[in-house]
Amino acid sequence: MAQATTTTSDDKEKQEQKVDVEFFHIDMIPDAMDKMKWPVAAELMRHWFDAKPALVFTVKSKDQYQNGKAQDIPDGVVNCDIVKMTWAIQYEQVIKGIEFLSGTWDSPKGRVLLKKRLSQIGDYLKNNISIGYTDDIRELEDTAQVNVTLIGKKTDTINEWYGAIGNANLKVCVRGNTENRNEGAFFIVESVGYYLKDTYDFIDDGYPEPLGIWSKDRILSKAESSVYISSYLSGGRGVWPANFQGLFRCLMKIFENGRKNIKLEGTTLFSLTCTGLSHYLTKR
Repeated sequence: MAQATTTTSDDKEKQEQKVDVEFFHIDMIPDAMDKMKWPVAAELMRHWFDAKPALVFTVKSKDQYQNGKAQDIPDGVVNCDIVKMTWAIQYEQVIKGIEFLSGTWDSPKGRVLLKKRLSQIGDYLKNNISIGYTDDIRELEDTAQVNVTLIGKKTDTINEWYGAIGNANLKVCVRGNTENRNEGAFFIVESVGYYLKDTYDFIDDGYPEPLGIWSKDRILSKAESSVYISSYLSGGRGVWPANFQGLFRCLMKIFENGRKNIKLEGTTLFSLTCTGLSHYLTKR
């Protein structure tokens, strides 16, 4: 434990005292994640800390990365290797999201986007056109993605999904080809695939969002956090229960500024995640 020096005074003399001070730096959070058996969340955050060159993330650039062409995003701010669908599929948010998209992707808006994807290649009313025959997720994003749903919310249980992703866009892409028949043009779906697209950022839009109450060993659950905050607001600082010692509240703004203050400017910022897409293709 680090030591700090304070000076007290009375009428007779000044006396220097040494007191123990508990320090917690934000780059210790991945170590706590390791202790909680959250390897994916820990690796993702370390990648964010370590990535170079530095890149300042804004609302505008976030929108550009989320809604612009995936293949135009610089390679240095894309990661497709840390978060894998084999990991994500364990979590309720992803399971339910896939169930939802599997029944709704062929919506009117989905068909409009499908026609747009086909038209990018050629005249599907006259020619047989194929899309989705690639394992490059960024190419699939630009050429075969046809629908999307947002998964995850702030009220979710704190677990590794919450610590690594929180909320993200779950997207669906298609693999198949058009056929021209007497009745008109048809798109024959060979398979569909699901993937996550997310930005690893801490933009708070002016309202600092709590990122948890951390110690060097773990994050508090939401129930524990409620007790912690209640004790704090009631004036309990300095008299925490033993199991609340060494805990630090982390806000989004503090996290972002803290990263700058310790000169950890590199960031992934854009995490387009789908590895082994073929493992999650569902026959239609």
